[in-house]
Amino acid sequence: MKDDLRVLSGVDSVASRIRKPFPWETLFITLGLIFLAFLFVLPLYWMLVSSVRPQSEIFAHGFDLTPSSVTFENYKRLFTEIPFERWYRNTVVQSLSFAGVSVIACTMGGFALAKYKFPFRNVIFISILTAQMIPFHLLIVSLFVMIIDLGLIDSLWGAILPLAAHPIGIFFMRQYLVSLDDELLNAARVDGANELQVFYSIVLPHVRPAIATLLILFTLEYWNNLLWPLIVFRNGEHFPLSVGISTLVSTYRAQYDLVMAASVLTTLPIVILFFLLRRQFMEGIAATGTGMK
Repeated sequence: MKDDLRVLSGVDSVASRIRKPFPWETLFITLGLIFLAFLFVLPLYWMLVSSVRPQSEIFAHGFDLTPSSVTFENYKRLFTEIPFERWYRNTVVQSLSFAGVSVIACTMGGFALAKYKFPFRNVIFISILTAQMIPFHLLIVSLFVMIIDLGLIDSLWGAILPLAAHPIGIFFMRQYLVSLDDELLNAARVDGANELQVFYSIVLPHVRPAIATLLILFTLEYWNNLLWPLIVFRNGEHFPLSVGISTLVSTYRAQYDLVMAASVLTTLPIVILFFLLRRQFMEGIAATGTGMK
């Protein structure tokens, strides 16, 4: 017995002297991610620095990251010389309306495809995904004719309804709801709940992370959308930020000082929204499966 203990203690002492190999792979991955983060942050930093420079100094010294003079006159001019506040208000209203309508449409569509059994269900699901492969530019003319026939040109509904039933959103919700236990839904039906009550009382509480994820994605999508609002809106009072900022760069005059300041103020809400909902966003992405039933 004593001999066995001596052998074991000897093995432990030898093992303790053996050094673990240096994690070179982890080091290279970490350095690569730091480099990628630097590449993503650098343009944002340059935008921020350029927003507090006079226009004459933005491109005077190339890609200079240390401004010699700092001024907040650019931000002041945004609210005195151009209707930036109205553009901002339009963008908030339009983005939140688009995100809300899209989340409702995608959640209901995903629920129907995940939990209801009807003929050609998977064919319809694959057709919806196939629609995402069609370039949006090929649909512009037909969508424009449609909103003209419906009398929705230069209106909020004309800007959000044609894009509301998003194929990626339906796919995302359908895959999330596939994992929802059918017994919960059947138990609610046995207790006398109708389908709307099942949807609002059982489904929605279970898909809150997915809803938060889609709210971020859809808000960001419309917030950065330039082409469709530019086509729909004719009155300058309805312009969102993307269209309004584009008017600051014309053939004869480019106000890059105002463009940089406006871009900084345009980016802030999206960053704040992500940090407020980052946990739900990560949970929604992690919980989405890819199986098909």
